[in-house]
Amino acid sequence: MLVAAVLGCRRPAPTTLARGKLAPELNGSLTWLNSTPLRLADLRGKVVLLDFFEYSCVNCIRTFPYIQEWEKRYASDGLVVIGIHTPQYGFSMDPENVFAGVERMRITFPVAVDSDSRIAQAYDNRFSPRVFLVDKNGRIRFDHTGEGAYTETELTIQELLREIDPTNNFPAPMGSVRGIDIPGAVCYPITPELYLGQMRGQLGNAERVLSNGLASFTVPEKRDEGRIYASGAWADQSEYLRHTRDTDQPEDFISLRYRATEVNVVMKPEDIYWLRVFVKQDGLWLSKEAAGEDIKYDESGRSYVEVKSPRMYNLIGHQSYGTYDLQLIVQSRGLSVYSFSFGTCETPKNVGSLTVDRRSS
Repeated sequence: MLVAAVLGCRRPAPTTLARGKLAPELNGSLTWLNSTPLRLADLRGKVVLLDFFEYSCVNCIRTFPYIQEWEKRYASDGLVVIGIHTPQYGFSMDPENVFAGVERMRITFPVAVDSDSRIAQAYDNRFSPRVFLVDKNGRIRFDHTGEGAYTETELTIQELLREIDPTNNFPAPMGSVRGIDIPGAVCYPITPELYLGQMRGQLGNAERVLSNGLASFTVPEKRDEGRIYASGAWADQSEYLRHTRDTDQPEDFISLRYRATEVNVVMKPEDIYWLRVFVKQDGLWLSKEAAGEDIKYDESGRSYVEVKSPRMYNLIGHQSYGTYDLQLIVQSRGLSVYSFSFGTCETPKNVGSLTVDRRSS
């Protein structure tokens, strides 16, 4: 068992900008959401929180409740929150998809759509999520990569705001939104994030893929844990696996054997409005206790996900830690599957209800 040390959706180790360095200007975004374009030079005298994120990244999604609460608590004292959306996939370069993701997650702070990664390059950043705090003089004073360090981040916000007005009297840092964020949460060995596609994929099938990526796949008798296997007609493209035929019944599938308490998958429908993807675990339809927030059930009790837009879908919300077999079964052509991510932490015992203590007006 391991104490949580959760990083983000990109694996290369982040570099560190020297603290005290003047923060690079926010130049080069394709567009801005929730705001007209902002310049750090115009925000002198404020404390600026820069949140580098990707809307389909599970680690980023977990940080949003904290960031949004900090904005509510401290905006009147001089905190400005700015999101920098840097894409991880081809579809997340499209500002329309970013807008839909931001709207779905009810993000209200300004967001720079950094599809060409110009702002990310200026900050030498290749990781999501990553938070920088910029002081009233425009200098970087705090830099954190990945989930966690929420209390440390909020205390630093308060410290920097006191440099603006030493008389500020702030509340105690907010409590944990999730039990797994509480100090002492237990995290077990986990299946690492798994990608599909020829660039980063872990496809375990032995079939030779043609130059156009098309193949008819068969799952071998022996399967390795932490590898993805396809059955049926799929095209192995650069960053995703796409289903390529229609069948009378749900027949073709992707399977993997993993160990975790939670499972998420990034998927996109191609050429049609939505796709129904059936989900089984250990050969059975998902129990409602383990089902994630995106799971639905048909009149026969079969568990499925409606894939209507390119984003992350939560398949398994929480289950006892262990090793499981997961299947995603499809009937229609056009489903593209990009990656799987996993959760493995459990709430410490004897923890009561979790609340967010909001600052009184």
